[in-house]
Amino acid sequence: MNPLVNYKIPFMGLKPGNHTVQMDVNPEFFACFPESEIQNAEGVMDVILEYSETTMTLRLALDITWRVPCGRCLEELTYPLKIEDKIAIRFGEKTEYNDALWILSKNEFELDLSQTIYELAHLARPPHQVHENESECDPNMLGYTSNDLTEESKKITDPRWDALKNLK
Repeated sequence: MNPLVNYKIPFMGLKPGNHTVQMDVNPEFFACFPESEIQNAEGVMDVILEYSETTMTLRLALDITWRVPCGRCLEELTYPLKIEDKIAIRFGEKTEYNDALWILSKNEFELDLSQTIYELAHLARPPHQVHENESECDPNMLGYTSNDLTEESKKITDPRWDALKNLK
C-alpha cells in the first residue's frame, strides 16, 4: 500500500461547510521523498477544509518536531517546525497548482496534500541546525573541530605566493 494515500482528502460528496482532518506526519512520510532534508520528524498536520459548491479553502497548520544532529558537535537537537498556510481552490478547465491557488479540473475528486506537507515542513526548517549558544555544544567534539582550524592556520605556505601578496 502506498503510504502517501493517507494524505489525500476525497471531497466529492461532502456537504457544504467546514470539515476538519488531522494527518500524522512521521519518518515514513519523509522516506517517500528521497531528496528530503528532513528524515527524523514526527507531528501532525491539522487541515480545515471549507467546502462549498463552487470553491474550497484549505487552512493548514503543520506542527512537527524534528530531530537532527548539531552542525557543530553532532549532538542531537530537537526543533519544533510550525507553519500555517491557506490555499484557495477553484474549479476550471485543467488542473494547475500554485502557492496560494489551486485550480482543479472537473475530473478531480480528491486533494493530495503530500507535496504540500513536504514543502511546508522544509519552509519551516531553520537555515542552520546548530545549538543557539556554542557553550551548549559538546566540548569534546568542539575540541576536534577547533584543533583542525588552528592546524590549518599554522600550515606553511609557499613563499612564491607570499611574495605575490605584497604586490600592489
